[in-house]
Amino acid sequence: MNKSIKTILVLWAVILLVSGISSCKKDFLDEELKTQRNTDYFKTPEGIADLADGLYNNYRNFFMSREQSVSTNQCGTDEFIVGGDQAQQTWNDYNSNLGSIVPNVPTSNVTKTYEIWDMMYKAISDANMLLANVDAAITDVNKNKLFKAEASFLRALSYFRLVQQYGPVVLKLEPSVGVERFFVRATKEDCVNQIIDDFKTAYAGLPVDEAAEGKLYKTVAAHFLAKALLYRCSEINDDWNSSYKTADLAEIITLTDEVIARHPLATNFSDIFAYTEPDGPNERLPEVIFAAQFSSTTTVANDGNGNYNHLLFLSVYQTLTGFVRDIAGGREYQRCRTNEYAYSVFDLENDSRFWKSFKTKANLNNISNLATLNGKDPNTGTDVTYAQGDLGLIYIINKAGDTRFTDPAAPGGTPKVKSTHNGVYFNNPVTGKPTPHVYPRYLADGSGFLKLPVNVSRFPALSKWLDGSRPAVAATAGRRDGIYARVAETYLIKAEALIRQNKYADAITVMNIIRARAQFKDGEVRSAYRDGGAAVLKNSNAPLNKDGVLINSYCTSNSYYESLNIAQTTAASDITTGITPANLPAVDEAIIATLGYTTDYDRMMCFLLNERSRELYGELFRWEDLARTKTLIKRAKTYNEGSVAALQDKHYLRPIPQTFLDAIYNEEGRALTAEEKAAMQNPGY
Repeated sequence: MNKSIKTILVLWAVILLVSGISSCKKDFLDEELKTQRNTDYFKTPEGIADLADGLYNNYRNFFMSREQSVSTNQCGTDEFIVGGDQAQQTWNDYNSNLGSIVPNVPTSNVTKTYEIWDMMYKAISDANMLLANVDAAITDVNKNKLFKAEASFLRALSYFRLVQQYGPVVLKLEPSVGVERFFVRATKEDCVNQIIDDFKTAYAGLPVDEAAEGKLYKTVAAHFLAKALLYRCSEINDDWNSSYKTADLAEIITLTDEVIARHPLATNFSDIFAYTEPDGPNERLPEVIFAAQFSSTTTVANDGNGNYNHLLFLSVYQTLTGFVRDIAGGREYQRCRTNEYAYSVFDLENDSRFWKSFKTKANLNNISNLATLNGKDPNTGTDVTYAQGDLGLIYIINKAGDTRFTDPAAPGGTPKVKSTHNGVYFNNPVTGKPTPHVYPRYLADGSGFLKLPVNVSRFPALSKWLDGSRPAVAATAGRRDGIYARVAETYLIKAEALIRQNKYADAITVMNIIRARAQFKDGEVRSAYRDGGAAVLKNSNAPLNKDGVLINSYCTSNSYYESLNIAQTTAASDITTGITPANLPAVDEAIIATLGYTTDYDRMMCFLLNERSRELYGELFRWEDLARTKTLIKRAKTYNEGSVAALQDKHYLRPIPQTFLDAIYNEEGRALTAEEKAAMQNPGY
């Protein structure tokens, strides 16, 4: 961390909007800093340049640095439930602990209400400092315009995150001088309009092309401006947004067309997540509009500064016989457990995105206990001896009515196979050996095997964030970039704007562009699989077993054929033909019927939200999408499978942090009374 960033952090510590401030001594505030620059440095050209560089450090932390990425945007939705580790149970269940103070229940890892609040206001402080000083310090017109654009973008993105989570907040548009204690919340309309104005400033001032990797440029601002305009048009703001909708929706179409023209989709959906090394090919795809930058310089020594999301979606494999935790398989924090909605929202036979987003196989990697698996092949009666690299674990995502699996041999045990597919159903296609650990979705009696409490840590893991380049098995700091925006989402923003204009056929045409990519192509191997665990093959830090062989559970196939029990094929699939507002895909019609939607608008919005899941599953948008469209309650209560009975209207906003309420003063210069704090708090908390 350079000196300018350190100085920013020190300065921020004396601004009100930070966690835990209760008092500041005058003698501390009057100290003369001799070892670090003071704020006067940011009135010089060098200080502005350093401050502008320091702005980018904020993007690493917004969603990537700790568990607030999933607690606030994946938990408590339709897409995931809590896995075997219940650190974020409060955020999933909306229980009584979700308040202005979130206690350390069940562990200290639980996200606190103030974490996003503090993080965003720290970034806003950085942006305000630059905007207040740039005119006096930078006389070069082009540099001045660029610095303003960068700071305006950061401020807009920070406030956008705050407003989506907390509703109307304090609009702080000037740097603080000393400690301020009197603040009032602006109106929601004023907050959103400021966000849009800042994004427009960024759009006007940023260069057309990316000047350097990771730097902001015009289409980044265009994407997020379109997203902010869509937010202003959304149901969460229907009490004040009617006068904006017509112009906003038209502008969204213009902006998204501009972004789409400059960012082609990747040829294959799996290309986006096929991470092989830091700064590798997948991180340079034109589809990626903007990402938080990480690199191979991330080490155990600064383990808190990497991309953390590789930890949070994984299921446990290390406790199974024949397995040991390795770099490729990841360190299983299992905060987010894949649920039935994930299996039902995809056309499993024709939409490749499920099989390219979720890990359904793993290879044996622990030679120390492989011998305990040896025995007779139940299919042939021949002796079987297992070796490292044999297929060891398979998740069968089968359909209701599949009668191939009888009851488990023991609680949590492997189900017995009632019948086999071509005589070698569960066998490794290379070695012919039976797979030791098999977890199907459905048993023959119709019960959900993966839903049993004994299997809370067993599920096909979302693999989009896996990182085999980490320096050690236990390393939490990931090295792969964290994607904030890619053009597939831009298509979906455009499609949603068209739906809101009642242009349903046009919206389907736009969605079919990304759906066409999701189809299996002619000649494509449907069982092929890849994820970021493959980076272990280029990782010189990866451990070897006693025979000098890489300890590696990575498997290059999925369970497509085993799950669906169909004949192998390389023919193209089709998920685009014949879609109309009255005749949506079968998986969508089933969800629409379950949710009880009947109007064309509600049906199309349901289709759109389903498509956002299929394309963007686990990419840290979901809670905010469901909250802004006012579909959170119905979808979470229908599909979450957790204890979400407490979910109610107040949960469309998060509680204002107690650390803020306890620190501020009223207009008379004294701490807020209990009644004044209640008036400042969001309703219901």
